[in-house]
Amino acid sequence: MSARDSPTIIAAARPSPLELRAEIEQLPLGARHVLIVIALAAAMLFDGYDVFAPTYVIPVATVAWRLLPSAAGLLVSSGLLGFMLGSLLNGAWADRVGRRPTLLGALILAGAGNLATALWGHSFERFLALRMLTGIGLGVILPVTVTLINELAPRRTVNLAVGWVMVGWSLGGIAASLAAWALLRVCGWPVLFMLGGLALPLAAVLALLLHESPHFLVVEQRQAAARRVMSSLYPGESARYLQAQFSLPEESTHRGSCVRLLSPPLRRGTLMVWLCSALSLFSIFGLSSWTPQIMLERGEAFGASVALGGELQLASLLGGLGCGWAADRLGRAPTLIAAWSCGAAAALGLALINLHAANIAFIALAGFFVPGAQLVLNNRTAALYDTEIRSTGVGAQLGVGRLGGILGPYVGGLLRQLFPGTGALFIFIGSALGCCALCGLLLPRERARLEGFKPPTLGSEDRCSIR
Repeated sequence: MSARDSPTIIAAARPSPLELRAEIEQLPLGARHVLIVIALAAAMLFDGYDVFAPTYVIPVATVAWRLLPSAAGLLVSSGLLGFMLGSLLNGAWADRVGRRPTLLGALILAGAGNLATALWGHSFERFLALRMLTGIGLGVILPVTVTLINELAPRRTVNLAVGWVMVGWSLGGIAASLAAWALLRVCGWPVLFMLGGLALPLAAVLALLLHESPHFLVVEQRQAAARRVMSSLYPGESARYLQAQFSLPEESTHRGSCVRLLSPPLRRGTLMVWLCSALSLFSIFGLSSWTPQIMLERGEAFGASVALGGELQLASLLGGLGCGWAADRLGRAPTLIAAWSCGAAAALGLALINLHAANIAFIALAGFFVPGAQLVLNNRTAALYDTEIRSTGVGAQLGVGRLGGILGPYVGGLLRQLFPGTGALFIFIGSALGCCALCGLLLPRERARLEGFKPPTLGSEDRCSIR
């Protein structure tokens, strides 16, 4: 064999690059996926718990701190302002340092902020400041979780997988209502935030369970780490993956760039998901923040009003699974339009009818469809963007959407000051959800990523590489 023949033989022996997304698409969910879903659901439990715990402080703080309804709404909105900042900063962290360290850091900040609120947040101003700080950590959890699931699960099951993750968020809301019902009168409101401090030991547990996203590792050219993660996810393919060279058919020179979200190819989709997210989160947090208080004013007993707030969270648990299941089978666009339309009808029903049975029915319907639609919208957003800006895109959508979430509690309190009765907020929410349904017709089609993909041939490694 001559020297000039050696490079040819070596090149021929080199394995062809494997397109990472195509590999994930063709393999089934395994035991490791189930463990990841459970771990991420546990993280989302604290997100949901912390969103709704302050709503049960409103009746106590309104009296103790002599607050107007609009000021009382700031008890929730302050945390949502931090959520917005955290969601917007998420891309700068997760698309640069990685999904795993970003999630762990967010849990640590959230746990520490909760403990600080319980110990030192005993005035209106300090409570607002500490809630905003805590919200920065909490605002990172949802976008990085959605990104991870979209990068680990096959597209045919990703909506249902995120639905199961969001079960944790709904359980967190239910846990907040149960904790308020059982402990608020006995121990006072600080105990609600002491429980939120359990996010700190959870961060230690997740540090042992979670791997980094293989998409991020390939973008970072950390091929050895990507091989180990793929072998762990799919043990039956480990012999092949441990010798593989992975690639992504994406350009990665502008990772984490918010400017790219508004570039001509992406601008329409970005603006539409931002608008829908703002209106949707306005509705979710308006309902969640004021439902217990409004039900109390409608004549429900204290325990019943808290229970109706818990019903809203239980319905959102079922709605996440139901809407995720529908989106995997019927498509995201028709699911979004139908869910927003049904949510609008339920909100208007609450505005027009004040009967105990009607309150139960309409709250259940609103809780099912409105948060369920938000889950599908989050996945629709993740599908719009490539790996290097995916977390930035989801974070920006949720960050801009949090503006609506911030306004929900505040506008709810303001409407109660300006208009007599309890129907004005529900009319406002029904109108916002109707606008979401109309905007859903204008959302662009999801980008087809795998259709037409051709596996690379020998000698094409340079063309298929991500750099």
